[in-house]
Amino acid sequence: MEENHNPVYSPGKIGNVEIPNRLVRSATYESKATVDGHATDELLKTYIELARGCVGLTITGVTNVREDGRQLALMVGNYSDDYLETLSRIAGTYHDVVKEEGNNSKIFLQVGHSGSHITHWGWSGEVVSSCDLVYELTHKNPNPLNIDEIAEIVELYGEAANRGKKAGFDGVQFHGAHGYLITQFYSPYLNRRSDEYGGSTEKRARFILDIIRASRAKVGKDFPLCLKMNGSDRLEGGVDAEEAAKLGLLFAQAGIDSLEISSYIHKAGTLEKPASLPPESQRDIRQRNREAFNLPEAKKIKEQLAKNPNTDIPLILVGGLYRFETISSIIKNDGIEFFSMARPLIREPDLPKEWSKGPPYKEADCIHCNNCLRDALVRGPKCKGIRCIIREKEEKKKKR
Repeated sequence: MEENHNPVYSPGKIGNVEIPNRLVRSATYESKATVDGHATDELLKTYIELARGCVGLTITGVTNVREDGRQLALMVGNYSDDYLETLSRIAGTYHDVVKEEGNNSKIFLQVGHSGSHITHWGWSGEVVSSCDLVYELTHKNPNPLNIDEIAEIVELYGEAANRGKKAGFDGVQFHGAHGYLITQFYSPYLNRRSDEYGGSTEKRARFILDIIRASRAKVGKDFPLCLKMNGSDRLEGGVDAEEAAKLGLLFAQAGIDSLEISSYIHKAGTLEKPASLPPESQRDIRQRNREAFNLPEAKKIKEQLAKNPNTDIPLILVGGLYRFETISSIIKNDGIEFFSMARPLIREPDLPKEWSKGPPYKEADCIHCNNCLRDALVRGPKCKGIRCIIREKEEKKKKR
């Protein structure tokens, strides 16, 4: 990769791990695993392309800590040691390519459980959540987790995180955004409990705090543990920026090494026009002037964390990023350390390498049409994998 002296191409740290630049591939549903959750050659190809593309950090698509946490079809499993080989193949393949390229890129494993937020392509049995609030997409009544069941799932998160370490990943990120099970506990809209896991900010945060403690006990103090969280649920009665700042402080105090700031739960997306599916993947970013749409919430959280050097952990901003100049301006003026993209890197996995060549900086080719996701949501296990449908059509046209 060519040397670029812009701060975006300066190294940064998450925990004790050095990231060679500030660009991150946000965890992305790939729809490329086997039916029973193991890696395929097509899935490994995705990670080879990202490793060659010189992104500073790749975060994998979410891996499930329990079978009933599978939201969609063809997701990678992480609920037993049967998946250790698959996870090792992903981490090993990525590191092998990075070594060949000499770009020092890192890869973190994302782990999670979708709770009640299951689609019809995911787990087909009974679902669990913090309470019995019906998920509007499937109209299923979840079983509220009791105290013993919470402890069991907390332990599974810890085992999944440790499996990531054993497999050779450079760190782990817990999926706690977009209505996943962790969100179903910390969000006041999704959590209607009245016991020690519901009510106040501290009680709603207890589930993820338990996960952090259980995981840290297994992986040790030097292995990065990170969290993706909502800076806002974008819904009245849910998490807002002020509440997210309080939560972020609790997570940092508990030992989380970085926070990726996203937004939206599914209910909020159904109230928007035009609707985006899923809502965290906002459509038509340019036309609707939604560039960097999670920045206000990230700034509020950073302001809270920066009050104490012990909690001033790095933030990763995701959502509507497609221009290098915008990223460069935010890192210089707003104190956000890292910047993640999903759809732009589906279209162009080598975009970080392209930007490293210096000005003029092209905009990402991605138009945020969401056709890449729509194909998987409509076709489920028959989908050929998440890919840029627009690029695929353009390439077919060239061959004619």
